[in-house]
Amino acid sequence: MAKHTLVLDDMELTALITHLEGQNEIMCESRLNCSNPSETPDREEVLLNLVYEKAFTMGWDKHINPKVDFDLIKNQDRIYKYK
Repeated sequence: MAKHTLVLDDMELTALITHLEGQNEIMCESRLNCSNPSETPDREEVLLNLVYEKAFTMGWDKHINPKVDFDLIKNQDRIYKYK
C-alpha cells in the first residue's frame, strides 16, 4: 500500500488533532447510545482513530520536546480565541 505525506504547520496540525478528537468522541457517543453499544466500530471509525493516533503522537512528541517551539494547549487556545 502506498504511503502519503501531508505537510502541516503547527496550527494546522493542532486543528487536525482537535477535529479528529471531536469526531472520535462523537462516534463513541453515537455507538454508546445505539441499541447495541458493544457493537464493533465500523471501518471509518477505526481508520479515523488510526489517523488521530498518528496526528496526536506527532503533536505530543513535538509538545514535550524542549527543543521544539510547539505548545498543543496554547495552539488550541489560539484556534478558539475569538478576538
